[in-house]
Amino acid sequence: MKLIGHKYSLLTNGAKNLFQATAAHSGVRRYGFNISWLLLEKIFRMAIGFTVGVYVARKLGPDNFGILNYAISFAAIFSILVNLGLEQILIRELVKRPQRRNAVMGTAFGLQATGFCLMMISVAIGVYFTHSDLNTKLIVLIISGGYLFQIFQTIDLYFQAEVLSKYVAISQIITWSVISLLRFLCAYWEVPLIYFAWLEAGNMILTAVCYVTFYFLKRGSLFKWNFQTRMAVFLLKNSWPLMLTGMALVICMRIDQVLLKLLADNNAVGNYSVAVRLVELWYFIPMIIKTSFFPAIINAKKISPMHYMHRMQQFYILMTWTGIIISLSFGLAGKFIIHILYGAKYAAAGDIIHLYAWVIFFVCIGTASSCWTICENLTTYILCWNIGGAIINFTLVYLLIPLMGIKGAVWGMLIMQITGAFIFPIFSSKTRQATIFFIKSLYPVPLLREAILKKVKTAA
Repeated sequence: MKLIGHKYSLLTNGAKNLFQATAAHSGVRRYGFNISWLLLEKIFRMAIGFTVGVYVARKLGPDNFGILNYAISFAAIFSILVNLGLEQILIRELVKRPQRRNAVMGTAFGLQATGFCLMMISVAIGVYFTHSDLNTKLIVLIISGGYLFQIFQTIDLYFQAEVLSKYVAISQIITWSVISLLRFLCAYWEVPLIYFAWLEAGNMILTAVCYVTFYFLKRGSLFKWNFQTRMAVFLLKNSWPLMLTGMALVICMRIDQVLLKLLADNNAVGNYSVAVRLVELWYFIPMIIKTSFFPAIINAKKISPMHYMHRMQQFYILMTWTGIIISLSFGLAGKFIIHILYGAKYAAAGDIIHLYAWVIFFVCIGTASSCWTICENLTTYILCWNIGGAIINFTLVYLLIPLMGIKGAVWGMLIMQITGAFIFPIFSSKTRQATIFFIKSLYPVPLLREAILKKVKTAA
């Protein structure tokens, strides 16, 4: 008994010492402070945005709410032409080469401005060939025009690279407060639907204004940025697989709402959009974890391969169990939540939420997988996975919606997610490590025990 008590004491003291040493570590405190700001911003957005969103959905009804979300999804499909898949590449370059900040950011800004022009041409052509009414087409064009200000997202990426997401969080809090208030007033006064389209564009405009203001106050003028042709070629060479990947991913996430309107009706889109928005509320958790720890993973690779693999495995453990817990919990409670918040008009959304909730789990796994493939410079494989996933999703949704209605869109999404997360990676020896990370993350006890015992031995 004494021996057992001694071992328990060592284990307890070791865990305590590990916690204290971790908390005192400057890097952990820095990333923890960064996470705190992002978490505060996301909680604020969830509290305010969710409340207002429920009120707006109730006031608009499934039909008008479906039209608005169809327009948002239509514009989002072409938005990758603005982003150009540069997000993670810019963060990587800003972390590795901080002295070239102005060239990297100026070049990215110029590329994205050009991309916006291509986006608007593509949206105009797409809108022309749809059979929507004139008002719906105008709503699509207004929302798409707001993406002009997405080119200032470069500033957000810079703050991420510098672990200064405090300024991003403050910008989002200001923007969300103003836009949410205006959305509430528009819903209360029952104004025409087109006003809500202007608010979607206004959200992007006000966010850009806040980003520029904070950058000017903390880092100087944007006029110091400079466009370099050589840098542009380098960025595009590295980002084109991610651009096509992003396009495929957006199609996977948005095409179901577009096809529901074309193959079903606005009511189906409205109900489906309620389920989607409730699930998307939880995406902030994997995004916060990724935003704060991706620079740390890059730095770990500079130190040693062992340190890098160990940190990546920890990242997978965190992502896997975060996804399982949230998906299971929300899936069980989702139908009740929809009934209480949205009422009987959105009963169809309650019938699919227990299935659609598992998308959260796959978002967590996909986030971890994308971070690893970017660090390993395997972006071509991400491209293949997502293009394959987009083809599978489009095909399944197109075939299943006429047969199963709204549930067909859900099953098409889930089958696509399962294929992309667990089937595609095993076909190449270079990508099987992603599956190994996931399998090990299902039983994380040995890794945690190893960390605690290592600290116990050091203390002894």
